[in-house]
Amino acid sequence: TWASSYPEEGSFGDIDDSYYKEGIYVGYRYFDTMNLKPLFPFGYGLSYTDFKISNPQASLVGTSVLIKCTVTNTGRFRGKEVVQLYVSSPSVKLDQPYQSLCAFRKTDEILPGSSAEVELCFDMAEISSYSTELESYVLEEGLYVLRLGSGSRDTSVAAAVSLDSTVTVKKVKNVLGDCGFKDLVPEKAEPEKLPEGTKILNLSSEAFKTETVLYGKKEEIEEFAKSLTDEEICYLNIGRFKTGPLSIIGNASRKVAGAAGDFTDKLLKKGFPVTTLADGPAGLRLNRKYFIDKDGCAAPVGNDALAILSDFIPDAVMKMMALAQKKPKKDQEVFEQYCTMIPIGTAVAQSFNTDVARAFGDLVGEEMKEFKVDIWLAPAMNIHRDVRCGRNFEYYSEDPLLSGKIAAAVTKGVQSHPGKAVTIKHYAANNQENNRYGSNSHVSERAMREIYLKGFSIAVREASPKCVMTSYNLLNGTHTSEHKGLVESILRDEFGFSGVVMTDWIVGGMESRGKYGAPSSCKIAGAGGDVMMPGSEGDYKTLLSGLKCGLVSRSQLEENASRMFRLAKELNP
Repeated sequence: TWASSYPEEGSFGDIDDSYYKEGIYVGYRYFDTMNLKPLFPFGYGLSYTDFKISNPQASLVGTSVLIKCTVTNTGRFRGKEVVQLYVSSPSVKLDQPYQSLCAFRKTDEILPGSSAEVELCFDMAEISSYSTELESYVLEEGLYVLRLGSGSRDTSVAAAVSLDSTVTVKKVKNVLGDCGFKDLVPEKAEPEKLPEGTKILNLSSEAFKTETVLYGKKEEIEEFAKSLTDEEICYLNIGRFKTGPLSIIGNASRKVAGAAGDFTDKLLKKGFPVTTLADGPAGLRLNRKYFIDKDGCAAPVGNDALAILSDFIPDAVMKMMALAQKKPKKDQEVFEQYCTMIPIGTAVAQSFNTDVARAFGDLVGEEMKEFKVDIWLAPAMNIHRDVRCGRNFEYYSEDPLLSGKIAAAVTKGVQSHPGKAVTIKHYAANNQENNRYGSNSHVSERAMREIYLKGFSIAVREASPKCVMTSYNLLNGTHTSEHKGLVESILRDEFGFSGVVMTDWIVGGMESRGKYGAPSSCKIAGAGGDVMMPGSEGDYKTLLSGLKCGLVSRSQLEENASRMFRLAKELNP
């Protein structure tokens, strides 16, 4: 069966620990390397017509590879084709998959019998591999074979790049912890004989410049952050909360009915505006009807979020939550806010169309403006590690390049609207739903960097999302929200992210399953996490106590608060 073809080296779905022993061999990288026939190859797609990709021409511009080809519609109907470029990297000291996607392009519509010229380009540094031993991204000497086609099982050799010696592209540090095992290393295949006449581009290692990452860069501290008392600065590191019971799902915002939450409203007089966050990912998730209560807050009529979850919540709990909901007075005006549903993440990525992805983002950004939402809690871009993950539909792909490019396009669409922001999530290695609040993902440094973090890197570098959301799970024994190496060293220092890092919505009781406890607001802030969402009185007290006794420094909270303040003022000038 299709399920028995999946790698058995790693584990999946355990309540406490998942071991990613398959390493970098995820999705088509595994199937193509092991020569196993998948039910549907990566990149596969049907059309009403047929295409032929021909006449590949390769050239080098510095360290960038440019491939031009001709796409001809050989069928009877007009249509579009996806041209995909893969690279087979040499294996000297580092094992390599049979091939990896390095570029793609969706054509415009082509009429029957007509042709279009397509260009694909990538920089060789972008396909570097991570050496844990050297703590560096490297390109090993040898032949890089370029394969062109319309899917991973429909490619042919287009050209090759010959690198004269191994080059270090970027020097970094191992910061993600010990996974406790060695990754799968498949047997080396026999060197491939290139087709006669294959064009080989010669590239010198001297064409590259080695980048060395500097860690521990200090943030500019805003005068606003310096002016806050200890109590006030702790409020800023905790989401909006009220003394007493936790906010009800779907009724967590002061400004927008059905939004997921707000940043603190306790510093309004200090000049920190209410900032509202709405969930996704298939468009804005809001309550359809609302009224304005006596405190001037938008209160939902009913609870659309709970209605969706009604099959999973006990009837007694549903009744208690219903009783806690506010209701409009007789003859009080009720407003409506209907949002557009866009396709799920996987469907968007399957288009291989960044223009379409950007258009969806533009639509969401327009509705954020209409409904007064500041931050969209999307796009979600975790890797499809296993088909059994119950949330794969929300994520883009098994491939980090496709995931990163689509997320970057959506981000550009949303953030083209002034005052609107996205939140790329869930950072990172959130690849199963069973005990997603407390499962521990054991992943090697190389697999994390080449598979599970690469898409985030692409989105950050190409589109500058304003927010990143950490995941619930642990990474090699540390909650991702408390992981300074993940948040500060990689996201900020290596990727260059300058925005706000928030947690996923952590509420009481999440530690009840499995052996790992819940994350702490004090440790989250200390790791460079700017805000713990949705926030509770207990989270606030823990943070304030940690500040008073030296578990987290005032200077760290001022850095966090400065990022929060800059974002809030940018979104609410």
